[in-house]
Amino acid sequence: MLGLVDPVEMLFLSLLLVLRLGLLHSATGSKDVFGAIASSVLLDPEVEGDLSNSDIIWEFLGSNRKIVTILDYDPIHPKAEPNRQFKSRLSFNASNGSLMLNGLKPNDQGVYIITVDGKSRGSRVLKLIKPLPEPSISIIHLNTTIKLTCQISEGKVSSILWQKGDKMIRNTERYWLMQNNSVLIISEANKSDCGIYTCIVENPVSRKNCSFPLINDKDCESSELAANAQTSVTGTMLGIFFLLVVLCIMCKY
Repeated sequence: MLGLVDPVEMLFLSLLLVLRLGLLHSATGSKDVFGAIASSVLLDPEVEGDLSNSDIIWEFLGSNRKIVTILDYDPIHPKAEPNRQFKSRLSFNASNGSLMLNGLKPNDQGVYIITVDGKSRGSRVLKLIKPLPEPSISIIHLNTTIKLTCQISEGKVSSILWQKGDKMIRNTERYWLMQNNSVLIISEANKSDCGIYTCIVENPVSRKNCSFPLINDKDCESSELAANAQTSVTGTMLGIFFLLVVLCIMCKY
């Protein structure tokens, strides 16, 4: 995935997290969270019940391989943001223990660990990736077939969807989605295929789209025009053939 994620670094952090928490694949284990630079992300421990009267600690394990406390909540004497890196960028919800991190920076990528009343309640692994750029659509005519291709200049797409008007396109006898949905093939195109086609690209932090109008004879009626042209050529050839036959017969007499 293009972006700010270093797989080797994240693997190292994950291994350190396992050693730190002493758990793996448990009910209070690790969960990936995605964010983009300068945006906000919610770190929710998903702990049931009201935590307002609980001692809550959020810790951070970053690229410097050191664990630092970023929030230490005591219901009697609460204090927050003891670490400069997160100063004035944290919003804490004491009722559920969630932490909103605003104005994300590259060095915010890492593992966030929560402890409630002295017990580990899991972690959130923050991965920063780039939002996708606007896609573009190209068109190719192949005899009676139309090929629409959805393209992006950079980034890795999680999913691609196609719509005609406001209706989602799925595979049918004449509509074929190929190459991870990046290509839409319209077989035996005719007037009923005219309309606005939209490709929608998504990744965990962005959703972009691009529309293409298929509204003129060249775009929508390729198969019909080809069929008419073929019929016209066939009719002309038959006419010439019968004319030659008649001429040959007349010459004999």
